[in-house]
Amino acid sequence: MMLRGPKPVFAPTLVLFAAALSTGCPSPEAGEKYQSFLDETEEEREDAANVKMDQGGALADVNGTFLLALSAVIAVENPLQFYATVTFTPSADGGMLQMNLQPLSLSQGETTVPRLPVGESLEIGPVPVTAAGSFELPIEEPVMVTGEANPITGSDIVATLNLSGAIQSADLFCGTVTGEVTAPLQLDLLGSTFAAVRVQSVDMLPGDPIAYVCPEGGGTDETGTGESGSSGGSSG
Repeated sequence: MMLRGPKPVFAPTLVLFAAALSTGCPSPEAGEKYQSFLDETEEEREDAANVKMDQGGALADVNGTFLLALSAVIAVENPLQFYATVTFTPSADGGMLQMNLQPLSLSQGETTVPRLPVGESLEIGPVPVTAAGSFELPIEEPVMVTGEANPITGSDIVATLNLSGAIQSADLFCGTVTGEVTAPLQLDLLGSTFAAVRVQSVDMLPGDPIAYVCPEGGGTDETGTGESGSSGGSSG
């Protein structure tokens, strides 16, 4: 099953905003234009968030390692990527989910290179998983992701996040992202998405296209990689 991303909502305002982020000193004009973009696309971003969580889910054993891609609404085709080590403990009414997220380095505008572990890892959970496979992963305290793992601008990122997800199979879980980036500039993450596909190791990551959203129409993906290709070298 193909894992598709939402159609990019790009405009000249986003180009200016990305340029401002890369310098860390956004101009008032860029900030005003970006706010206009947020106002004009609020309904579409809310729709995107709601649609993705209409995917259902299933309770499956997701213990192991995954490539987790987080696609921010401002640049959906350049997701941040993490090597995720997942611990799932089943229970009578669902289970508990815990993750260690190791940021992977990405050159600006790239999706597959160099993808090496960089910076401090993030510990998330444990959080409850329902019998239907759904979960909420809140990151309420601001966390910092090194700029070496930011393919959009290359700047350090400080953010609070909430991942609303559903297990689709033993090889795939996915969902939506809300929250706010507070540095290098404020960004509402409503409309952002994530997907995690099972991988054998950090040295065997799938190539393009990178899965960063739930499968169209729900259901499961047998390989967990959609059309992202078989495991191969980390540089595609």
